[in-house]
Amino acid sequence: MCRKGFTLIELLVVIAVIALLMGILMPALNMARDQGRRASCMSNMRQVGVALMLYQNEFERTPPKTQAVFDYASPAARDNVLKLLRPFVCAEEPEEATPVYACPALRPNPNPAYAPTRVSRTGYLVNAVVMGRQVASIPSPGRIITIQEGWSLSNHLWVQPEPTIRTEAALEGRAYTRYQEWHMFASQSDHSSWFTKERREQTSNVHNKGGNFIFSDGHADYRKYWDRKSGDYGLVHPTTKNSVPYEPTRASTTMSLDAAF
Repeated sequence: MCRKGFTLIELLVVIAVIALLMGILMPALNMARDQGRRASCMSNMRQVGVALMLYQNEFERTPPKTQAVFDYASPAARDNVLKLLRPFVCAEEPEEATPVYACPALRPNPNPAYAPTRVSRTGYLVNAVVMGRQVASIPSPGRIITIQEGWSLSNHLWVQPEPTIRTEAALEGRAYTRYQEWHMFASQSDHSSWFTKERREQTSNVHNKGGNFIFSDGHADYRKYWDRKSGDYGLVHPTTKNSVPYEPTRASTTMSLDAAF
Protein backbone atom coordinates (compact mmCIF):
# COMPACT_ATOMS: atom_id res chain seq x y z
CA MET A 1 0.00 0.00 0.00
CA CYS A 2 1.41 3.42 -0.98
CA ARG A 3 1.97 6.00 1.78
CA LYS A 4 0.80 9.50 0.90
CA GLY A 5 2.35 11.44 3.80
CA PHE A 6 4.17 11.45 7.10
CA THR A 7 2.68 10.24 10.32
CA LEU A 8 2.33 12.65 13.24
CA ILE A 9 5.23 10.97 15.05
CA GLU A 10 7.48 11.29 12.01
CA LEU A 11 6.63 15.00 11.70
CA LEU A 12 7.38 15.55 15.37
CA VAL A 13 10.74 13.80 14.97
CA VAL A 14 11.62 15.99 11.97
CA ILE A 15 10.65 19.14 13.91
CA ALA A 16 12.71 18.02 16.89
CA VAL A 17 15.76 17.38 14.68
CA ILE A 18 15.41 20.81 13.03
CA ALA A 19 15.10 22.49 16.44
CA LEU A 20 18.19 20.62 17.67
CA LEU A 21 20.20 21.69 14.61
CA MET A 22 19.07 25.30 15.04
CA GLY A 23 20.12 25.19 18.68
CA ILE A 24 23.57 23.99 17.62
CA LEU A 25 24.03 26.29 14.63
CA MET A 26 22.59 29.60 15.88
CA PRO A 27 25.24 30.26 18.58
CA ALA A 28 27.97 29.53 16.03
CA LEU A 29 26.33 31.84 13.47
CA ASN A 30 25.91 34.58 16.08
CA MET A 31 29.54 34.21 17.12
CA ALA A 32 30.68 34.43 13.50
CA ARG A 33 28.56 37.57 13.00
CA ASP A 34 29.93 39.16 16.17
CA GLN A 35 33.52 38.32 15.19
CA GLY A 36 32.93 39.94 11.81
CA ARG A 37 31.64 43.11 13.46
CA ARG A 38 34.57 43.15 15.87
CA ALA A 39 37.03 42.78 12.96
CA SER A 40 35.31 45.59 11.04
CA CYS A 41 35.43 47.80 14.14
CA MET A 42 39.11 47.01 14.64
CA SER A 43 39.82 48.00 11.02
CA ASN A 44 38.00 51.31 11.63
CA MET A 45 39.95 52.02 14.80
CA ARG A 46 43.28 51.25 13.16
CA GLN A 47 42.46 53.84 10.50
CA VAL A 48 41.58 56.37 13.19
CA GLY A 49 44.83 55.51 14.98
CA VAL A 50 46.77 56.29 11.80
CA ALA A 51 44.84 59.58 11.47
CA LEU A 52 45.75 60.44 15.06
CA MET A 53 49.44 59.83 14.30
CA LEU A 54 49.28 62.00 11.18
CA TYR A 55 47.69 64.82 13.19
CA GLN A 56 50.26 64.51 15.97
CA ASN A 57 53.17 64.42 13.52
CA GLU A 58 51.90 67.60 11.89
CA PHE A 59 51.13 69.58 15.05
CA GLU A 60 53.53 67.87 17.52
CA ARG A 61 50.77 67.69 20.10
CA THR A 62 47.51 65.84 20.67
CA PRO A 63 44.16 67.43 19.77
CA PRO A 64 42.76 69.88 22.35
CA LYS A 65 41.13 68.77 25.57
CA THR A 66 37.38 69.41 25.66
CA GLN A 67 34.27 68.73 27.63
CA ALA A 68 31.71 66.48 25.98
CA VAL A 69 30.55 68.03 22.67
CA PHE A 70 27.07 67.77 21.15
CA ASP A 71 26.94 67.47 17.33
CA TYR A 72 30.72 67.19 17.41
CA ALA A 73 31.24 67.34 13.59
CA SER A 74 29.24 70.54 13.10
CA PRO A 75 31.25 73.53 11.83
CA ALA A 76 29.83 75.40 14.83
CA ALA A 77 31.14 72.84 17.36
CA ARG A 78 34.26 73.74 19.31
CA ASP A 79 37.41 72.02 18.07
CA ASN A 80 37.58 68.44 19.30
CA VAL A 81 39.55 65.33 18.42
CA LEU A 82 37.02 63.69 16.08
CA LYS A 83 36.25 66.95 14.30
CA LEU A 84 39.95 67.72 13.80
CA LEU A 85 40.72 64.20 12.54
CA ARG A 86 38.07 64.36 9.80
CA PRO A 87 40.49 65.56 7.07
CA PHE A 88 42.81 62.66 7.98
CA VAL A 89 40.02 60.09 7.41
CA CYS A 90 39.02 61.45 3.98
CA ALA A 91 36.18 63.68 5.19
CA GLU A 92 37.26 67.07 3.83
CA GLU A 93 33.77 68.52 3.31
CA PRO A 94 31.43 69.44 6.22
CA GLU A 95 28.65 67.11 5.02
CA GLU A 96 30.82 64.05 4.46
CA ALA A 97 30.12 61.09 6.74
CA THR A 98 32.86 59.30 8.68
CA PRO A 99 31.96 55.59 8.78
CA VAL A 100 35.27 54.78 10.52
CA TYR A 101 33.89 56.51 13.64
CA ALA A 102 30.96 54.07 13.94
CA CYS A 103 31.21 50.48 15.20
CA PRO A 104 28.79 48.19 13.31
CA ALA A 105 27.91 46.42 16.57
CA LEU A 106 26.54 49.54 18.28
CA ARG A 107 22.92 50.67 18.10
CA PRO A 108 21.83 54.32 17.78
CA ASN A 109 21.09 55.97 21.11
CA PRO A 110 17.28 56.06 21.50
CA ASN A 111 17.33 59.35 23.43
CA PRO A 112 16.62 62.13 20.87
CA ALA A 113 19.15 64.40 22.57
CA TYR A 114 21.94 61.92 21.84
CA ALA A 115 20.69 60.28 18.65
CA PRO A 116 23.34 60.22 15.90
CA THR A 117 23.09 62.27 12.73
CA ARG A 118 24.48 61.28 9.36
CA VAL A 119 27.62 63.37 9.96
CA SER A 120 27.97 63.40 13.77
CA ARG A 121 27.83 59.68 14.37
CA THR A 122 30.21 57.86 16.70
CA GLY A 123 30.54 55.39 19.55
CA TYR A 124 34.03 56.55 20.59
CA LEU A 125 35.01 57.87 24.01
CA VAL A 126 38.10 60.08 24.25
CA ASN A 127 40.59 60.05 27.13
CA ALA A 128 40.86 63.68 28.28
CA VAL A 129 44.07 62.97 30.20
CA VAL A 130 46.17 62.76 27.03
CA MET A 131 44.44 65.54 25.07
CA GLY A 132 46.03 68.95 24.63
CA ARG A 133 49.54 67.72 25.41
CA GLN A 134 52.90 67.76 23.71
CA VAL A 135 53.35 64.30 22.20
CA ALA A 136 56.73 63.91 23.90
CA SER A 137 55.14 64.41 27.34
CA ILE A 138 53.17 61.13 27.16
CA PRO A 139 55.25 58.33 28.73
CA SER A 140 55.00 54.82 27.27
CA PRO A 141 52.44 55.86 24.60
CA GLY A 142 52.02 52.25 23.50
CA ARG A 143 50.43 51.53 26.89
CA ILE A 144 48.19 54.60 27.31
CA ILE A 145 44.63 54.38 25.92
CA THR A 146 43.49 57.40 23.89
CA ILE A 147 40.12 56.23 22.53
CA GLN A 148 37.80 53.45 23.71
CA GLU A 149 34.35 52.21 22.71
CA GLY A 150 31.11 53.37 24.28
CA TRP A 151 27.60 51.96 24.55
CA SER A 152 25.75 53.49 21.56
CA LEU A 153 26.07 55.55 18.42
CA SER A 154 25.55 59.21 19.23
CA ASN A 155 25.97 62.76 17.93
CA HIS A 156 27.76 63.35 21.21
CA LEU A 157 31.52 63.13 21.63
CA TRP A 158 31.88 61.66 25.11
CA VAL A 159 35.05 62.37 27.09
CA GLN A 160 35.92 59.50 29.41
CA PRO A 161 37.87 59.76 31.58
CA GLU A 162 36.70 63.33 31.93
CA PRO A 163 38.10 66.27 33.92
CA THR A 164 36.32 67.12 37.16
CA ILE A 165 37.13 70.83 36.64
CA ARG A 166 36.00 72.12 33.25
CA THR A 167 37.13 75.73 33.21
CA GLU A 168 39.00 76.97 30.16
CA ALA A 169 42.16 77.13 32.23
CA ALA A 170 41.83 73.47 33.21
CA LEU A 171 41.00 72.39 29.66
CA GLU A 172 44.03 74.28 28.35
CA GLY A 173 46.32 72.71 30.97
CA ARG A 174 46.91 75.96 32.85
CA ALA A 175 45.03 74.84 35.98
CA TYR A 176 44.98 71.61 37.96
CA THR A 177 42.16 69.12 37.56
CA ARG A 178 41.47 65.56 38.58
CA TYR A 179 39.66 63.03 36.39
CA GLN A 180 36.90 60.47 36.82
CA GLU A 181 34.87 57.88 34.87
CA TRP A 182 37.69 56.00 33.13
CA HIS A 183 35.13 53.20 33.05
CA MET A 184 31.36 53.45 33.43
CA PHE A 185 29.37 51.06 35.61
CA ALA A 186 25.90 52.52 35.26
CA SER A 187 22.27 52.21 34.15
CA GLN A 188 19.54 54.49 32.84
CA SER A 189 18.73 55.47 36.44
CA ASP A 190 22.17 57.13 36.65
CA HIS A 191 21.93 59.16 33.42
CA SER A 192 19.53 59.53 30.51
CA SER A 193 22.19 58.61 27.94
CA TRP A 194 22.22 54.95 29.02
CA PHE A 195 19.37 52.65 28.17
CA THR A 196 19.95 49.49 30.23
CA LYS A 197 17.73 49.09 33.27
CA GLU A 198 20.34 47.17 35.21
CA ARG A 199 23.75 48.52 36.08
CA ARG A 200 26.44 47.09 33.85
CA GLU A 201 29.78 48.11 32.40
CA GLN A 202 28.91 50.55 29.61
CA THR A 203 32.40 51.12 28.18
CA SER A 204 34.29 48.65 26.02
CA ASN A 205 31.64 45.97 26.49
CA VAL A 206 30.31 45.58 22.96
CA HIS A 207 32.42 42.69 21.58
CA ASN A 208 32.02 39.56 23.71
CA LYS A 209 32.48 41.44 27.01
CA GLY A 210 35.31 43.53 25.63
CA GLY A 211 36.16 46.34 23.27
CA ASN A 212 38.71 47.72 20.84
CA PHE A 213 41.08 50.48 21.96
CA ILE A 214 43.31 53.05 20.24
CA PHE A 215 46.54 53.76 22.12
CA SER A 216 48.61 56.92 22.16
CA ASP A 217 51.14 55.51 19.68
CA GLY A 218 48.31 54.94 17.18
CA HIS A 219 48.05 51.15 17.38
CA ALA A 220 44.73 49.43 18.14
CA ASP A 221 44.08 46.33 20.25
CA TYR A 222 41.28 44.35 21.92
CA ARG A 223 40.75 43.75 25.65
CA LYS A 224 38.05 42.42 27.92
CA TYR A 225 36.43 45.28 29.82
CA TRP A 226 37.67 44.03 33.18
CA ASP A 227 41.26 43.61 31.93
CA ARG A 228 42.22 47.24 32.46
CA LYS A 229 43.16 49.65 35.23
CA SER A 230 43.26 53.39 35.75
CA GLY A 231 46.97 53.47 34.86
CA ASP A 232 46.05 52.45 31.30
CA TYR A 233 44.51 55.93 31.01
CA GLY A 234 47.37 57.73 32.79
CA LEU A 235 45.52 57.95 36.12
CA VAL A 236 46.63 57.08 39.66
CA HIS A 237 45.12 57.16 43.14
CA PRO A 238 45.64 60.65 44.64
CA THR A 239 47.08 59.27 47.90
CA THR A 240 48.92 56.07 47.01
CA LYS A 241 49.93 57.25 43.51
CA ASN A 242 49.26 53.70 42.33
CA SER A 243 47.10 52.52 39.45
CA VAL A 244 43.58 51.52 40.54
CA PRO A 245 42.26 48.11 39.39
CA TYR A 246 38.90 47.73 37.68
CA GLU A 247 35.87 47.23 39.96
CA PRO A 248 32.24 46.95 38.76
CA THR A 249 30.90 49.61 41.16
CA ARG A 250 29.63 53.19 41.00
CA ALA A 251 32.23 54.18 43.59
CA SER A 252 35.01 53.04 41.26
CA THR A 253 33.40 54.88 38.33
CA THR A 254 33.08 58.21 40.15
CA MET A 255 36.40 58.11 42.05
CA SER A 256 38.49 61.24 41.40
CA LEU A 257 42.03 60.39 40.30
CA ASP A 258 45.22 62.29 39.53
CA ALA A 259 46.97 62.36 36.17
CA ALA A 260 50.21 60.38 36.42
CA PHE A 261 52.08 62.78 34.11
